[in-house]
Amino acid sequence: MFTFLLDDVGIPKDYRHMIGSGVHTFRLINGQGKDHYVKFHWKPTCGEENLLDEEAEIVGGKDFSHATHDLINSIDSGMFPEWKLFIQVMDPATQDDYEFDPLDVTKIWPEDRFPLMPVGRMVLNRNVDNQFLENEQIAFSPALVVPGIYYSEDKLLQTRIFSYTDTQRYRLGGNYLMLPINAPKNAHHNNHYDGALNFMHREEEVNYFPSRLNKVVEAPEYPLPQANISGPRAKATIEKENNFQQAGERFRSFDPDRKERFIARVSDALNAPRVSPEAKSIWLGYWSECDIELGRRLASTVKINKM
Repeated sequence: MFTFLLDDVGIPKDYRHMIGSGVHTFRLINGQGKDHYVKFHWKPTCGEENLLDEEAEIVGGKDFSHATHDLINSIDSGMFPEWKLFIQVMDPATQDDYEFDPLDVTKIWPEDRFPLMPVGRMVLNRNVDNQFLENEQIAFSPALVVPGIYYSEDKLLQTRIFSYTDTQRYRLGGNYLMLPINAPKNAHHNNHYDGALNFMHREEEVNYFPSRLNKVVEAPEYPLPQANISGPRAKATIEKENNFQQAGERFRSFDPDRKERFIARVSDALNAPRVSPEAKSIWLGYWSECDIELGRRLASTVKINKM
């Protein structure tokens, strides 16, 4: 992640030129119940553009909300921003065949082995009329999926499935999914009953299922992934951490000027007064594990004063 954050792509020019890469792995399931791991990616049709450090200081210094203003002005002028949606897919049966754990959120799936496939697009063609109602009250959560999409065993995703919804209940109330901005656009009905800010009118008294008194129509069933699991269950680190290979490969893919800028940014971060000599030594070791040249160059620029 640091080889992205401290690279030239670390500061997007604005939202219209910004990519969106899903950290988590989900599952796609077809009508026969066959499932594949999937990662989602958004690519701006106007191209990806970023700001170098000096450019960011000028642009951000003049307007710290420049990206928001650019997005609003573009939509108002009819230049509607558009992103293409791509997916990468993997057969779960092959997840142990790779040198990294595909469910590790710190890893990317190499595009030469898992090519990007276009599946859709998103166009922003209208600005919000009310900032609070249509923006501040939006409640995103990876737990809210549609039929055909399901969760993987990604450990971080599993925690976010409940933590994000809990956050929204605390922030907006237990019935936050009834707010128009969060509710389904099609007709819907559930057995949610009472609670703070529940404004869905109910005439029936039965709030359980099944019942002979109120024959609620059950939602259609959709296939869910099936798997036979055996072995011990434990709280443990990922077996194939492989923390340095992809970072080193990415650094070696940079051209010479890009490498110089990356080294300068890392050096500036490590030379900050609050970074202890011990922390500097640890990080120099990490970067050397990624790439010998990178570690050597950083060792010559990072000042380590004995305390």
